[in-house]
Amino acid sequence: MGAAKQENKLKEKETQFGTVLSVTIVGAVILVTYFVLFGLYMVRV
Repeated sequence: MGAAKQENKLKEKETQFGTVLSVTIVGAVILVTYFVLFGLYMVRV
């Protein structure tokens, strides 16, 4: 019983880390896309 509880806690930590990682990656992609589009726009203007 104790081992199962500890394993569950570990899984929770992993999922939390995965979520944070996903959000960070998505945010980074959005930022990069924004800067690229902004750069292209500035070159044209």
